[in-house]
Amino acid sequence: MQDAYHTGPRREAFCTEYEGMLDECQNALTTWATRREESWRMGLRGRELGAELVRLQANFAKAYARLQKHIHECPVCAYVSTSPNVSQTPFVTPSNHYGAA
Repeated sequence: MQDAYHTGPRREAFCTEYEGMLDECQNALTTWATRREESWRMGLRGRELGAELVRLQANFAKAYARLQKHIHECPVCAYVSTSPNVSQTPFVTPSNHYGAA
């Protein structure tokens, strides 16, 4: 089994599972936002595009929900999230990543 903790120069410990989920969440958000912006710039419209954007948004929402659930269920993440020096939200949300969606 892989060690769930990693020490680094800027943090005492963090959860590698959280890091992977955070990457997945950020990738889903970036994919959705990029496609949405490309569509807007190119003036694309249509039912298929709408369905694609809804699917990409749902992918992000699922990844974000998994991340939130993990934060509350993982002992390391739960401890870190209650630390007064740590933000109470994950690092990525639509509003802090790309501005208000």
